[in-house]
Order: sequence, then C-alpha cells, then structure tokens
Amino acid sequence: MAKSYSTMIFLLFAMIMTVQIVTSNAAETPATICKVTINDLVLCLPAVMGKKPPKPTPDCCAVLRKADTQCMCNQKSELGKFGIKPAAAMNLPKQCKINVPRGC
Repeated sequence: MAKSYSTMIFLLFAMIMTVQIVTSNAAETPATICKVTINDLVLCLPAVMGKKPPKPTPDCCAVLRKADTQCMCNQKSELGKFGIKPAAAMNLPKQCKINVPRGC
C-alpha cells in the first residue's frame, strides 16, 4: 500500500511540474501567426470586426508590415471562425499601403 501511495504522489508531482512548465512557457512566449504575435495582431481587430469597421490604426499597419503576407493570405479562409470579416482583413494591406502577393 505504501509503495502504490508513493508512486501516486510521485506521478501527481510530475503532472503538476509538467503543467507549471508548459504554462510558464506559454506565458513567456505568445503564439505567433505569420511572423507576428497574437498580442500584436489584436491591434488590428477593430479594423476587421463589426458592420462598419474603422480604418486600421498606424500601430495595426506597423504590425502588418512585419507579417508574412503570403502566409496571411493563406489563412484568410479561417478568419470567419473568429468573427473576422475576410473581406475586411484582405483590405487591410491596401489601406496600410502594403504590397500583397498576386491572387491574394
């Protein structure tokens, strides 16, 4: 009984340590999409949501200049899942005077 209890405590401790390591790494390294972080992309959300989204801010345009535009183009079919209008999102580079790949 003592051996199985010790094993259970060890496994519980190992699981707790694993969760702490994973969550601490996640907090330090924000997710990246197309060479920009999610935290940075949030700056562009107002310009792609709602019935009449406003023009992108200079901060949003700065984020888009760092992004891999071909990668962003490849992701456009997924945008609707997040409440983002694909047409508005695809219009951002033009509004920010950023060149995009043909066919995007």
